[in-house]
Amino acid sequence: MFGLSKEKKLNENSILSPGSIYALAKSSTYLASKMYRDIYNMFICGAIFFNHESPRRSEEYVTKKIVKSVCEIFYNKRKYLYLGDISAKIDWGYAKEYVEIAWKIMQQSKPDFYVIGTEKNISVRDFVEECFKYIGLNYKNYIKIDHSLLRPSKTFTLRANTNKAKVRLNFRAKTNIKNLIKIMMDHELAKFKSKY
Repeated sequence: MFGLSKEKKLNENSILSPGSIYALAKSSTYLASKMYRDIYNMFICGAIFFNHESPRRSEEYVTKKIVKSVCEIFYNKRKYLYLGDISAKIDWGYAKEYVEIAWKIMQQSKPDFYVIGTEKNISVRDFVEECFKYIGLNYKNYIKIDHSLLRPSKTFTLRANTNKAKVRLNFRAKTNIKNLIKIMMDHELAKFKSKY
């Protein structure tokens, strides 16, 4: 929704600047929700979630692709991990915490919208390095850049400003990136252990 924004931190008042059809659809839904809330006095609330990851992610998402590929490399089922722009920096949080805050948002007496994220960025490269480090391998020996995976529009570095959620909902992201990677890696490694 903020893909082309140049703001350093993004909050509920940041200007929407979608850079893909997917982002445009989310932005339209967000604006429609606010319109129905304000014009028809409906109880519609929500959140703008920054990237939220967990073992439940499907393989189209880069974090799950990385975790699964690293585990396959560890078990000699694959030689390399192919990625596009590994310099991209993402505000990655733990989906379980975001679902918990979504429930809390729905319990408020007045419907409103909140930005939810970690307020921290980590590059795809650092995520990859941490996953390989978790199994004792050097990522540089296994990563290949595939230019066909580069996005047509470059997304700027986006970081959440969660001040509103902090003040009104006492929200704090609790799971740091190392613990998130541990959760995802342990889940994926357990699947391989049961097979091999």
